[in-house]
Amino acid sequence: MSHSSHGHPCRRPLCARASASPWRPARTPARTPVRGMSVGRCGAPLLAGHRTPGDVHRLAQQMAEVLVGRRAPEVLRNQVTVPVREELRRLRGTVGCAMAPRLARVFHQPLGASGVEASAVIDCDRRSRVFAFRLRREGGRWVCTRLETDRGH
Repeated sequence: MSHSSHGHPCRRPLCARASASPWRPARTPARTPVRGMSVGRCGAPLLAGHRTPGDVHRLAQQMAEVLVGRRAPEVLRNQVTVPVREELRRLRGTVGCAMAPRLARVFHQPLGASGVEASAVIDCDRRSRVFAFRLRREGGRWVCTRLETDRGH
């Protein structure tokens, strides 16, 4: 029996429903958050909306400016831990970008009650670069506690 002439061979209920309309996108927590639930079926937290909070996005932009060499890491001293500031000093100017960096995308995922993990894509000239960071809430502001980039150490 072929898929094209006799329909989908699987008789499982989930497959039968999916094969009824094969052109519909798959339901994922990122596309279709369950209303009234903060945890998915498998126990993993769902994304808290699609829009990254403005202050997280702003901090990502400022860190991108440090990575391309257009901002000093010391300016972020109240928003990053000492190890992250030292890492930013080491990485300052390592991302080659002839123009000011523009964040193409910033993704985030909550980490418990007071933390966020985020990643950002920087569009620089004809190339894209990426970095990831963790934040925790301290007295009404986000503080970056960890930074990783796509550059080898």
